[in-house]
Amino acid sequence: MRVHPIPAPSPWPAAAPRALGAVLALLLVLLLVHPAAPSASALEHGAAEDGSVREPTAEDVDTWLDGLVPAFLDAEGLPGASVAVVSGGEIVTVRGFGAADRARLVPGATPVDPDHHLFRIGSLTKLFTATAVLQQVEHGALDLDADVREHLDFPLELPLGAVTLRHLLSHTAGFEERVDHLITPDAGKVRDLRTELAEDPPRQIFAPGSTPAYSNYGLALAGYVVQQVTGVPFEEYVRAEVLEPLGMTSSTAEQPLPPALAARMAGGFPGPGAGPAPFEHISVPPAGSVSTTARDMAAFLNLHLGHGPAEVLGPGTLAAMHAPALPPASLGGLAAAEQMTLGFRGHEMHGTRVLSHGGDTSLFHSELVLFPETDTGLFVSVNGNGVRAPSATVLRQQLVEQFARRYVAAPGRNDPAPPPGTAERAAAAAGHYRSTRRAESSAAALLGALAITTVGAGPDGTLRVGSPGAPVRTMHEVEPWLWREPGGTATLAARTDEDGVRDVTLVAYRAETRVSAWHGLFVPHILLLAALLVLLGTLVAWPVNRLRRRRRWDVPGDGVRPRRVRRLACAAPVAVLAGLVLVAASVQPDLSLVRPLTRLGQAVLLLGVLGVVPAAWHLAGTVRRRAGASAVAGAALLTLALAWVAAYTVAYRILWPDISI
Repeated sequence: MRVHPIPAPSPWPAAAPRALGAVLALLLVLLLVHPAAPSASALEHGAAEDGSVREPTAEDVDTWLDGLVPAFLDAEGLPGASVAVVSGGEIVTVRGFGAADRARLVPGATPVDPDHHLFRIGSLTKLFTATAVLQQVEHGALDLDADVREHLDFPLELPLGAVTLRHLLSHTAGFEERVDHLITPDAGKVRDLRTELAEDPPRQIFAPGSTPAYSNYGLALAGYVVQQVTGVPFEEYVRAEVLEPLGMTSSTAEQPLPPALAARMAGGFPGPGAGPAPFEHISVPPAGSVSTTARDMAAFLNLHLGHGPAEVLGPGTLAAMHAPALPPASLGGLAAAEQMTLGFRGHEMHGTRVLSHGGDTSLFHSELVLFPETDTGLFVSVNGNGVRAPSATVLRQQLVEQFARRYVAAPGRNDPAPPPGTAERAAAAAGHYRSTRRAESSAAALLGALAITTVGAGPDGTLRVGSPGAPVRTMHEVEPWLWREPGGTATLAARTDEDGVRDVTLVAYRAETRVSAWHGLFVPHILLLAALLVLLGTLVAWPVNRLRRRRRWDVPGDGVRPRRVRRLACAAPVAVLAGLVLVAASVQPDLSLVRPLTRLGQAVLLLGVLGVVPAAWHLAGTVRRRAGASAVAGAALLTLALAWVAAYTVAYRILWPDISI
């Protein structure tokens, strides 16, 4: 007579499938729905009431700003802002709003003084770096189209082609993103520029000149080239050759700040109600170290509108710097929309050409905009974060938009009728895309995989474009492979090859490359969530079943080794979940502060991933013993879950030695 073994308990509770469905639905909603941007209703009155363009007089601009900025700061919980407006070579106004030393303008707070208080301008520093490069080009010391390695004193691998200063200044050198240790509150962790650039540089992932991909490393490298050819440290060069000739005596690229300026630094506030955070040090100064006042930035605006000293930049050099950096053939179809100049983002607003650049640290958020056709310019900087993540971004974007409508060009472009074949081209452009500003050789590859832009096509040839953190925009085709937002400023250009649309561009400094629907619909990440729910179910089911004594995990006569294998299989989910929590908790731009925690998380996660081996062994034993359908199903689910976690960590390099982000 055959004795059937007692079935081992399933590690998967009976109610789990229903719970899995509910949790997955919730997580899918959270993953796919982007937070709404704060309302811009406080800014709507910015345009002239009759739709006409106004003269930007001091009285009119001050009245407009007074009715706009304080209300927005208050509504969004932003601490303060500093603004400068120039026109015709003159400073129209410089204004300060809100508080410089408190998270809100409360009694006892120090109001922002645009002549006195310094703000960090982040990536606007890149414009000073580009200015320095163009100075040396003008002097004949540098060639925009020569291999930058001619001026480097360290090896730099460029497997996809030589990189020039033209590529660096236009963000087309092809480097992957790398922001590990980019910002740190600890001055002791900031090394010299050569060390930062030479040790562990980012990989080149695009052919130079072919694909816009924003790069802090690239602009820092351009600043280092200036340092090499002049023999002067970057910070000193900028002070002597750019800041002092422009009279920008309240500005510096030095870190930490000189004592006289440190006392004037506005506080940076991580959120409403928070105290000021420590001064942020940028590890690669040419990419983001400048601190300045609105008054000083007015002089920089006027320089690039052609009203600065010729010894800083001559008219011919300015014209070259403001023109598209690359010939159309270099970018193919992407050149039909926005293009980078030698430092600026070149685009249009209501039919008027605009040169702009944004700048962000963790605490400060800035925007600089030039309208060359009307000889006007605007600078704004905010010294903190609001109640919503995009609060400061919306303020500066809407300020620029309403300024353009009021003082530059009234809205209302008469776009041409859609060209023949628009519906077919829209269908070809529809799909999922991810940003070229991404990492591929480190654990940050996961972040790039989550930032998906979705392009949908309508039957009339329109496109609906949704990007992370941005509202969905509807665009109409105005010429083959170029779409524009009616009444707005957004554009989309597509580049095609023999397989169809390869990539698109929405902004000048990065492109979006096509990915499969598998990745665009977040299928790998949804499966990871399902796997994690299986592991959670295993953790709950095993002790519950043992306590309730419905079934026994240790089967009589099963032997010591099978019992140990099953226990190892159940320990694996603990290690996986603990490892993922440790890794996720330690991911931030300055990984040097938490690198040991990250390594510990990777080690624990690796142990859990290896648990797929005893889990598979347990599954084989369960099948061999004919332990029952529920036991086999539970063991199979556990094995599949651990296998998918293993595949996911490999695909997205979560266990890679390089944990830079």
